[in-house]
Amino acid sequence: MRLFVVSLNFGNTLLYNSRRFFMQKTRHKSIQKGDVWVIDNTNAVGHMQKGVRPHVVVTQVTGETVTVAPCTSAPKKNHQYVLKILPTEQNGLTMISYILLSQSFAADTSLLREKIGHLDENEIARIQLEFVKYVTD
Repeated sequence: MRLFVVSLNFGNTLLYNSRRFFMQKTRHKSIQKGDVWVIDNTNAVGHMQKGVRPHVVVTQVTGETVTVAPCTSAPKKNHQYVLKILPTEQNGLTMISYILLSQSFAADTSLLREKIGHLDENEIARIQLEFVKYVTD
């Protein structure tokens, strides 16, 4: 049996058997648009938000990939494609957060560490409207 070392985005390294690696399924079976998940971006490159932070799922899961947008607590002055979200028990955020739709990216579902909450329907609708504007602009 041959083992290979694979380095995934964000610095995760795995040993795997080439026959089994592509057959693995994610442990996160219930991922929905509007979910708030913690992702570890400590090894992010370029303009990506670094650190362990919440991300909002902005599109449905497609296979093992989902589009997420990072959140930050740093206020953004009149920046397009940034949405302010107030913390609630339902969304799991602990402080006022700003969703950075312009920094959204496709993430493998294995990067999703912990689900901390879910946004309400009005917030999801606001995100969808701004995300469509962003991708068609």
